[in-house]
Formats: sequence, structure tokens, C-alpha cells
Amino acid sequence: MAIKLRQTNRPQPWLADPAPAANMVPPKDRGPVVNQDQAVTTQSYAIGIREQIIRANSHLHKDTVDLLAEMYRADALQGTKSRRPVPLNKLPRILIEQGATMNWLMRSHSVKRSLEVGFAYGFSTIWMLDALRPRRNALHVAIDPYELSLWHGIGLTQVERLASGVRFEWIENFSIHALSDLIRRNEKFDFIFIDGNHKFDDVIVDFYLSNQLLLPGGLVAFDDMWMNSVRSATNFIVNNLACEIVPQPVENMLVLRKTGYDTRDWRHFNTFEVLGSSDFAEQEPAASKPSGITRLHRVFGKSS
Repeated sequence: MAIKLRQTNRPQPWLADPAPAANMVPPKDRGPVVNQDQAVTTQSYAIGIREQIIRANSHLHKDTVDLLAEMYRADALQGTKSRRPVPLNKLPRILIEQGATMNWLMRSHSVKRSLEVGFAYGFSTIWMLDALRPRRNALHVAIDPYELSLWHGIGLTQVERLASGVRFEWIENFSIHALSDLIRRNEKFDFIFIDGNHKFDDVIVDFYLSNQLLLPGGLVAFDDMWMNSVRSATNFIVNNLACEIVPQPVENMLVLRKTGYDTRDWRHFNTFEVLGSSDFAEQEPAASKPSGITRLHRVFGKSS
């Protein structure tokens, strides 16, 4: 029997941009804004973000907290391909609760080798590198063919700034080729984050190849579960592959634990629910709007 889906129609707090500190004076009560007030406001906002990060995960290294606070409050960040900071598109970044949850999952499962499909500005990368700090000979691999051309090397710059001491490898290639090369090298990983191309077939291919690299007991996380293409792909995976859902609080992310190698008969197939088509040509997806309400389907269990 196919998995069940739960639909939620309530605001998701982790889909909103980090709010300013609670003790900030609202602009309408602050009087005329001068340069000094702007400096104080910016400082208060930064403190608010820093407090949110620490509340979300109290095990972060101080250098990680400092860097993440700067990244989350920034409208532009320095990259490798420009002398000036590059304006950010805030849609690709993972938000604080999701990053904190990934960091906690990696720590609690003693992850030593992690991989991510999709690098971009490096928000997820910084959270993941921090989780690897306590592990000797740890490795993190990021795959993104557009890191320099589209993302201006911003992620690379943030990794260099963190100086975590963790071995880091960036692969400038499409995931289908990069993952295949890693399979040929017989590489294995404990945690894989899939956040690349979000078309249904790309998600399936990224998972299929990543699953060859994932050790039994390892975790794979899917971002952007608000998208029908991603939800449909994960519906297939949960109903057909040897995996189980890992409970965690972020509805925009699905985490699966690999329970064993694929031993299915060649004729095996279980039906799965395919969600309706999505057309984002006319407007920005609701999940990127801080004040919007997004409709999510959360995979919450398997039926036997």
C-alpha cells in the first residue's frame, strides 16, 4: 500500500526570514533614522540572528556561529570571481532550523563522511562542516557545476573563511557524472544531502546514484519538499527502496535511513502517489515568501 500524505495549510515559521531581535524598537517609534541609528539597528538585528542560531543548535563552534550570523543577515557576500560582494538570491539558502537539524542529525549519527548535491552559497555546507569538526579524518564533498559561473564562488569563499580543519572537496561537474565517478572510486558516505536540480527525473537519478554511495544505516536528506516533483520522487523511493523515515521537525525536508542494500526482485514495483504539475513561470514559489503560507505534503510513514 502506498504511503499516506498529510497536508498542512498553516504558516511554517522556518520558511520565514530570521526576525529581528525582540527588543528592537519598531521603525515608526524610533523617530528619524540617522547613521548612528542604522548602525545600532544593524547590530541588534545581527544579535537577533546569532541568538536564533545558538538557540537552534547550542553545539556549534563559535567561529561557525559568527560566520553563519553574518551570512544570514547579509544581502551580499564576497565570492572568488568578484572584487565586490555579490547580491544574494535568498531562495537557495537553507534556513536556520533546517541547518541546525542537519547538523544535529550528523552529530547524533557520528557522521564522518558527508556529501551534498548542490553547493551554491554554501549555507548547508557550513552547517555540515561544523558537524564534522570533532571527527578525525572527516571529509565533506560538494558537487556543483555552476559554483563559479552562477554562484560566483561565494560558497568556496565561505568554506575558506570557516577554516574548519575538515577535508573539503568541491567537484565542478554535473551530479550524474560526479556521483558516477565516486561510485567507480568505491567511495562511501554516511550522510548525503540532495539539493540539486529539482525536476522529478533529476531527483530520482541523484538518489539512485547517491544510494550506491550510502552505507547501510546512513542518512539521505531531501530539500524542498514543498515541490511536487520532489514529493513525487520521494514517494516512489519510500514505497520501493530499503529505507525508513527519520523523524525530525522540518517539514520542508525529508530524511531517510538506508536499512540495507537493494535486494529487490527484477520484477518488483510498488505504486506511489504522483502529485499534480507545478508551474512557477508566473510567480515566485510560496516557500520563498517570508509572509506567505505554503501548502506542504509531509511523508510521515509507510504502510505495509
